[in-house]
Amino acid sequence: MAPGSSFLAFGIAVSAVALIYLFPRRRQSVVESYPPGPKSPNIPTLDAWVQYQDWGESMVHLVYIRENNMLILNNAHVAIDLLDKRARIYSDRAMTNMMKLCGFDDILSTQRYSDKWRGNRRLFQQNFRKSVSSRFYPVQYKEIHQFLHNLADVPEEFMQHTMSVSQGLIYASLYGLDIRSDGRLAQKAEETANVIGQAIVEPFPAIERFPWLHFMPSWFPGCGFQKVVQKCIAGVKEADTIPFDNAVNNLKMGTGTSLVAELALENPEDIEKIKAMGTVSFLAASDTTMSSIASFLLTMTQHPEVQSKAQAEIDHVIGRDRLPTFDDRQSLPYVESIYREIMRMHPPVPTSMRYLIQEIEYFLRFCRSPHVSTEDDFYRGYYLPKGCQVVANIWGINRDPNMFPEPDKFMPERFLNSPTGPYTNINNIYAFGFGRRFCAGRHMADNTVWLTIVSVLATLDLRNAKDDTDNEIDIPGEYTKTFFRHPLPYRSSITPRDQQARDLILATTTVD
Repeated sequence: MAPGSSFLAFGIAVSAVALIYLFPRRRQSVVESYPPGPKSPNIPTLDAWVQYQDWGESMVHLVYIRENNMLILNNAHVAIDLLDKRARIYSDRAMTNMMKLCGFDDILSTQRYSDKWRGNRRLFQQNFRKSVSSRFYPVQYKEIHQFLHNLADVPEEFMQHTMSVSQGLIYASLYGLDIRSDGRLAQKAEETANVIGQAIVEPFPAIERFPWLHFMPSWFPGCGFQKVVQKCIAGVKEADTIPFDNAVNNLKMGTGTSLVAELALENPEDIEKIKAMGTVSFLAASDTTMSSIASFLLTMTQHPEVQSKAQAEIDHVIGRDRLPTFDDRQSLPYVESIYREIMRMHPPVPTSMRYLIQEIEYFLRFCRSPHVSTEDDFYRGYYLPKGCQVVANIWGINRDPNMFPEPDKFMPERFLNSPTGPYTNINNIYAFGFGRRFCAGRHMADNTVWLTIVSVLATLDLRNAKDDTDNEIDIPGEYTKTFFRHPLPYRSSITPRDQQARDLILATTTVD
């Protein structure tokens, strides 16, 4: 063998040995560079956000569950770094076979990150951006004033009134429809939400393992999912079509106009996008708005001293002879602080997902499901693999003691007395999410919840109910423990502040 050939062979042999030696070391290095996480964890299905926060406190703000390729974020700065600043990587969604069959790739909040999603998102943002939010003011005034009337008239049904105002606002704002005059709309929407929830929450492992089963009839072993798929598709189609057709017919007949009908007339090529915008608006907004308003009612009942201070500010700025308007917002910093503190302590969706471990899959719900990374990434020296499900623990973020001292206490003063004051960018309200998956309807939701808060404070007193012996009844203050978080039923006393307040409520509403 020639000397040159011997040298070449020796070099190849050395390189091979080096590769054999270095490759496992490099792989071991990557393994060791994953963020810390609990060993063989049981992912909780109830109050998951509390467990996520506990893991974060005992480890770091990044908690990685390797078995599920799941990253939990318990810190706002980390969430902004990844979900906002690296949104190109962290804006995708996971899509199970069951979700795809049920048509979830047509629902904005669960769609994959794609040109289709960008088009639907663009339509949504154009019609819900801050600069056009005033178009919803008349409906918001009407529905919230009716809410005041309902609370004053039948206070013991305050939970039902809270749900009604949330649903009514969406249908009136988008379709120009009054669900109080047609209860079938609300019933159909609720049925649709339930069947969608069934499609997500119930385990259907067969279709995930064997995608070809979707070609088989429902009686075939393992194909019980087919009936749920059919119900889901039919329900979503009805939720898309019934209010849409009513709105368009009203416009054609000259009996009423609406945002959806006008968009359909101007953009006939986008009919399906417009229908989808209406449906996702209801699914995403009705429960979340209800939750925020319900949390406010409960919190004021528990903190009468905060309620009194806010009422004094309203009386001083507005007086007692009219109801508050959006023009008053910048003049009511303490009321603004109450709103910000409600959204901090009681986000309607405490995490960006509800996690249920089944045989091979996880399930998602409507609003702010987990971000999924589209490529490998490194952050703060940690390796984050492609396909990682990134969960922003909004509950934990809002209870970070480094940002919010005494985080479990309700203290509006933390916003009132902060260096910037309470009037900061809406992006600082973390309950609306992060990144390109930030709640698209946040400006409308922000206005709705604020106006409800200030209107109730201006006209009503919320107190503990009393028993037959005139003793106050304790309020446990308990909340649901699943995806949408809202107060459990309790008894409360809701009365107009005085006769002047009652007259003011009656003067601005009509009895159905």
